[in-house]
Amino acid sequence: MCSPLSDGAAALLLCSGTYLASLPVAVCERAVCIRACKTSGGKYRSLSEPGLSYYAAQRAYEASGLAPRDIDLAEVHDATSFSEIYQVEMLGFCNTGHGGGFVADGNTGPGGVIPVNTSGGLVSKGHPIGATGISMIVELCEQLRSESGDRQVKNATLALAESGGGVVGFDEAVCIVTILEKA
Repeated sequence: MCSPLSDGAAALLLCSGTYLASLPVAVCERAVCIRACKTSGGKYRSLSEPGLSYYAAQRAYEASGLAPRDIDLAEVHDATSFSEIYQVEMLGFCNTGHGGGFVADGNTGPGGVIPVNTSGGLVSKGHPIGATGISMIVELCEQLRSESGDRQVKNATLALAESGGGVVGFDEAVCIVTILEKA
């Protein structure tokens, strides 16, 4: 249950709040704000330590003044099916060791406590290596703008993306957690 490598592309337009204020109202109404964007990486860890996403998430929560319970939905780097189970633990959506039951009980599905990978995730859509992280942000922006049709999470105002890459030991070389807010 691994995602297939695939081709793909994704793009974002980033600007300052000052510049955004100079744009037409129709543009401003679709804006999504970055509350926090934090990384972790470059560490050989023992099996008893949390993964890089735990540390990146803690930094993002601290920088944004938010907690896991505040997040309305998430996109996580699920290059393998197990990754969703692991990441809901590392991101603090459930206790360590309880990810399997949390997912199996429907908590990460549509209408769940924290919908995860409303895009279908990488196992569903493929893993375009260079575009993966941005494609996750695009999905979350569409969700926060209420533009996701049948996948729409109702009343979503805060979203989290977790993406990683490379390898150091048995873990990722780098991880990034981004928290987005409906403007």
